[in-house]
Amino acid sequence: MVSEYVGEHETRDINDQVDRILRDLGNPEPPLSLAQVRELLRLDLKYYSSTDPGHLQEIKHRLVMAGKQIIARPGLVLDVIKKANLSALWVPDTKRILIDSDVPKPKHRWIEGHEISHGVIPWHEEFLFGDNRNTLSPACDAIIEAEANYGAGRLLFIGGRFGSEARDTALSFDSIRGLAKQYGNTITSTLWRIVEEREPERAVFGMISAHPRHPEIGKGEDGDICYFIRSQRFRDQFSNVRPEEVYALIDKHASCRKSGPVVDAQDALVDADGETYEFRIESFSNSYALLTYGVCSDKAPLVCTI
Repeated sequence: MVSEYVGEHETRDINDQVDRILRDLGNPEPPLSLAQVRELLRLDLKYYSSTDPGHLQEIKHRLVMAGKQIIARPGLVLDVIKKANLSALWVPDTKRILIDSDVPKPKHRWIEGHEISHGVIPWHEEFLFGDNRNTLSPACDAIIEAEANYGAGRLLFIGGRFGSEARDTALSFDSIRGLAKQYGNTITSTLWRIVEEREPERAVFGMISAHPRHPEIGKGEDGDICYFIRSQRFRDQFSNVRPEEVYALIDKHASCRKSGPVVDAQDALVDADGETYEFRIESFSNSYALLTYGVCSDKAPLVCTI
């Protein structure tokens, strides 16, 4: 999945919402307490099991209280959860976040931040539980989810603080792990923020994928590539580069190690103008997925063949 672009206007509005929350919390030090965020916003957090039909019925029951429906179509909530295999849901009418307890616990923090973002982004409520052609279109859904992901990143990484601190450290998996621990977030979400926020004016890509030598590690329902993340400069300059092309470079250099460093290489990508640039590429396996970043170092030397 290629990370969707969040528009400039939407970015400013989301930043304003997140900055207001952080100010109201007294500009806290990392890691951010989501319990304090929920208390501030008066949000409710509940867990359910998507593998337990009784839990799904309980969700429906709680959405119909004293004979009065909390939302217009509570049955739709169950349909959405079952058909879309959702890991969480934001219910605007009750200001409730529902998280699937069957999802691995390390992912809960990001999921909660994502759903909080749905709740504080003003225009998202009208899209949730919609049934018209526009709101159910895949393109619309991708944009809404990208905006919630952006909001979660800004919230969990304390607004602009993370980008500033990340620029003061060398780009490496050691620094990514250190920042992940400092901010209380996963290595995967930290890699995502590093790629997008550390040096947006530099061509940098990130990828969460399957391990080419051990495909059971990281292989998703949609194939080997789960997420393809790009800095703003990479989006602009290398708009022609497809995720499959980047994964081919990872495959080319990957070792057989199941965990730890897997790729440490230099290779080249051709930009939209046909110019060839050299990238430093590193991959790290956390035994659940392969995490990769690539940084544009310089224009690759031309190779003359006679």
